[in-house]
Amino acid sequence: MTEAKVDAEPTPEERKHAPKVFLHLTKTAGGTLKTALKRTSDLQTYFVYGAEDMDRLKEEEPGQYGLIYGHSTFGVHREVGLAEDTRYLCFMRHPITRTISHYYHLRNVDKGPVGDRIRASSDINDFFANHNHWEFSDFMTKVISGVGNKQPTKDMNIFRMAVDNLDNRFDFVGFQEFFPISIRSLSQFLGTKVSTKKDINIGRYSLSDIGPKTIDRIERLNQQDIRLYKYALRKFL
Repeated sequence: MTEAKVDAEPTPEERKHAPKVFLHLTKTAGGTLKTALKRTSDLQTYFVYGAEDMDRLKEEEPGQYGLIYGHSTFGVHREVGLAEDTRYLCFMRHPITRTISHYYHLRNVDKGPVGDRIRASSDINDFFANHNHWEFSDFMTKVISGVGNKQPTKDMNIFRMAVDNLDNRFDFVGFQEFFPISIRSLSQFLGTKVSTKKDINIGRYSLSDIGPKTIDRIERLNQQDIRLYKYALRKFL
């Protein structure tokens, strides 16, 4: 019987030269990191923050960039025409504090229909008692698994998909709660100094305004994210 072919684990040298995509997961210190990367002159980074950026990248040769950074989901390398050996990076944050921060960001900043729906509720407690938004429910697992905002099929285990991607396709995961340590690790991984000149923007809100029932609701909505976050901490910190 012929044994099934098993793909060889990429060597450190192969990973170093492979295309790289940095997934900006919302409210994980991405704005601070974006500014730092823009100042890193010896790292050619392409920033994707809209359809026009994506369309322009597709028309270019994406492999010319050392790093592609932006709001995307795992699998975006296929969409823009990067090689299948593309490696991934991201920052994560504890799912409860990430969700709270994301809620207030959308409520205070988003001028579109999502922000309007959130502002229709009197406060965060009213919103989570009666509503939800896909980015508040296992968001990191959805992005890292590649499912994104699509409805997973019944046979999909998106937690296992996300773990498999972390194991096999991600070379770096940083953590908002350990930002200085993560920045040093990122600099070492990229082979260039990534430095920040400002503190992380943690948002303008008070945790005392959030009731215990709301915290419980957010925790229930993010059970897979909590598991994935703990897994990533053990693997990458």
